[in-house]
Amino acid sequence: MEQRISDRKVVSLDAVVGCTRFGLIRGRIVDIGMSGLYIRAETSIVPIGAQVSVTFRPGEEVGSACLSVKGRVAHQSLHGFGVEFDGLDAQCRAALDRLLPQMPPVPMRPLPVLRAI
Repeated sequence: MEQRISDRKVVSLDAVVGCTRFGLIRGRIVDIGMSGLYIRAETSIVPIGAQVSVTFRPGEEVGSACLSVKGRVAHQSLHGFGVEFDGLDAQCRAALDRLLPQMPPVPMRPLPVLRAI
């Protein structure tokens, strides 16, 4: 079960993930919050716990500069992986403060129904 410390918002942002062991991986950020993000990528080869940097452009309405955040891979799936931020510098925090209120929240997934047999 996911245990996030901040809400996530739906986005669609091209990104490049840098990992010392695996090099650069292209992907698309599909949700982001003040504590982390989820990136869809053609590979989930980056192991849980790996330190990564994620570089992306948040959009013209927020600013034209690319942002780079550092974090660690917190979980994986067949379609990508989640990154928990190690901390945000002032520029990244300010950009996310402008971006996140404009984006829709990630829809809640219903809990599975368990039935006794």
